[in-house]
Amino acid sequence: MTQMAQANDQRKKQALHTPIVGPDYGSKWLADFREAAVNLFNRIGYPKADDEQWRFINLSPITQTAFQPVVEPGAVPPAELARFSLADRGFYELVFVDGLFSPALSSSRGLVGLIEFHNFKDAVGGHSERIGRYLGHELPTISNGFAALNAAGFADGMFLYLPAGVAVDKPIHILWITTAHRRPVVVFPRLLINACSQSQATVMQTFASLNSDHPVLTNAATEVISGRDSQLELIAVEREAPQAFHITNQAIHVHAGANVQTLAFNSGALLVRNNLNVHLAEPFAQATINGLTISSGNQRVDNHTTLDHASENCPSHELYKTLLAGSAAGVFRGKILVRPDAQKTDSKQTSKTMLLSDQAVMNSQPQLEIYANDVKCTHGSTTGPIDDEQLFYLQSRGVSEVQARSLLTYAFAGDVLNRVLNPAAREYLSQLTSDCLHQLHIDAVGS
Repeated sequence: MTQMAQANDQRKKQALHTPIVGPDYGSKWLADFREAAVNLFNRIGYPKADDEQWRFINLSPITQTAFQPVVEPGAVPPAELARFSLADRGFYELVFVDGLFSPALSSSRGLVGLIEFHNFKDAVGGHSERIGRYLGHELPTISNGFAALNAAGFADGMFLYLPAGVAVDKPIHILWITTAHRRPVVVFPRLLINACSQSQATVMQTFASLNSDHPVLTNAATEVISGRDSQLELIAVEREAPQAFHITNQAIHVHAGANVQTLAFNSGALLVRNNLNVHLAEPFAQATINGLTISSGNQRVDNHTTLDHASENCPSHELYKTLLAGSAAGVFRGKILVRPDAQKTDSKQTSKTMLLSDQAVMNSQPQLEIYANDVKCTHGSTTGPIDDEQLFYLQSRGVSEVQARSLLTYAFAGDVLNRVLNPAAREYLSQLTSDCLHQLHIDAVGS
């Protein structure tokens, strides 16, 4: 083997087997937390090709790339920040650049004193006990190798603490921007939310990366505790560059009477994997989980969800819609788990896909696992092309092909968008969807 080949082989081995370890900031519990994550990853590694949960996604572009941590955050051009910022739309905004909190770019006036929000790097000392109590509790590192890597490697993160009875008047936007670098880089966004009883908020995360000659890996983790009778809307928007990779692990614990609603919006990155686990832990907890994917080219988007009904009288509703153009591929694997004590469960799961080309591929696998006898659970999945008759009708009325396709696909996505509770978030996502679909059809007609 040549010296260059040996170096390449060694680099791949490092990418596969050497977790990045973030700073402990002088905190023993964090050092122990990271050490346990490293030891676990060294045992389990990345998901294997024969793992049923990962068999539709090829991880080799990730596992064979020597991603490195960002040493110094890069600059964010004002025009690029404006592309993703929602501060002018009336959102509270907390900005992270290359995984590190940037107070200078954030807009949090009015949020101070209403809730507690602390970035990990600065807060581990003063709020160490509270963060340490919850971090890793809902999302154990054993979930998969990527969860372990995030636990080992995050350099910073955000902790939101919503006091009992507090209703946040505007959406909270957490913007994670990865800048362009001269080598493949990895960032580890980490969000921890503790919403106390009867609190209310809408929290949106946007994952964005600037165009670069090298790939970026975003390995994100989100943990949420929704207290009794609280109401949370959680939105994740993936808008990364075409050469980016995105992995998210999200775990939500829902207490009695609490209502949690989620949306996973995917419109960028070459490869995306979203893992969502919602634990309905106590009676009358409820969840509505939604997804909207718009993919083209050679993109791969893999959505895996689990609705874990652990207690009685817990309703849940799930709607995922996918639009695929070019040679894009999608996966939806949704599991409804009803445990023995979860009598009176009422759960509905729906996956719908619109194929906009002959080359697009969708794999949909709805699943029911039921161990209680007094339940009502349904699931359904449909996949098909755009309706030619509707397309012809619109064109016969003078609507261009691009506009007609945009209208029909937007109507398809509308069911998901109409479920967004916060008006400002719904308006933004509706405009973003319209822009993404219009550009998709311009590219399709021009190709």
